[in-house]
Amino acid sequence: MSLTRLSVVDKLVLAAFGLENSGRVPFTAEDLVVSAWKAFPDTFGLPGYADSRGVNQYPDSNRVFAEIMGSKPIRQKGWLAKDGNKLYRLTEAGRQHGSILSRSKSDGTEKISLERPQREEIERLLKSKATEKFRSGLTDEIIFPDACAFWRISARSAAIEFTGRYNNADQLLEAAKNAALGKDFTFRHGGAPISLSDLSVLEEVHKFMRERFQDEIGVILQRTYQRV
Repeated sequence: MSLTRLSVVDKLVLAAFGLENSGRVPFTAEDLVVSAWKAFPDTFGLPGYADSRGVNQYPDSNRVFAEIMGSKPIRQKGWLAKDGNKLYRLTEAGRQHGSILSRSKSDGTEKISLERPQREEIERLLKSKATEKFRSGLTDEIIFPDACAFWRISARSAAIEFTGRYNNADQLLEAAKNAALGKDFTFRHGGAPISLSDLSVLEEVHKFMRERFQDEIGVILQRTYQRV
C-alpha cells in the first residue's frame, strides 16, 4: 500500500505502531501527536508554519486529538483503546493492522501473519471461562462477567469501549483464520496446535454472548460519554 493510499486512520495506526515498537507502551496522546507529525507532517502538521521546503514545522495536536476521542473510526474499528488517564495503546487487532501496513509500506505486499501479542490473545480467549463453559456444553452457566472478561471490558464500560473491544475480537479472529490458511498451526514452540475449528468455537462464543447479553450490552451502548 503506497503512502498516497493511506487513510488518516491508517497513518495514526502506523504512528502508534512505531511508538510501541520503540517501547512506548502505553503511550500518551501527546506521544501520538509528535509521532504522527514526524511520520506524516503534511497530514498532522500545523497549517501556516511550513519551512522553505513546504514541510509543516509544528504538530497539529487538535487534529490528532479529534481523531482519537469519542467514536472516531480508529476507536470504532477497535484499533485503539484507552489504557488509563490520557494513555492509549493499540489493541491486538490494531497491532495486526499496523504490522500489515508497515510491511506493505516497505515492500509493497500485504503478508498475513500473527505477531506475538495477537497469538497470546488467541490463547487467552481459548482459555477463558466463557470458552471453557461453551465447549463443555454449559452455556446456561455463562454469565455476563465471563463475557466482560472475554472482551476485556467491565459492566461500567462506555459504548465506545465496548464497540472497540468487540470489533477488536472480530478482526483478530478473522486475521487468525487467514493466518492459519486452512491448516493447524502452533502459536508457541511446544504448544498444542490450534485448528480452524478452535477459531470457529471462539467465533461462536463471541456471537453467542452478544445475543445472550443484549440487555446488558444495551445499557452499555447508552453510555455515550467519553473519559479523557
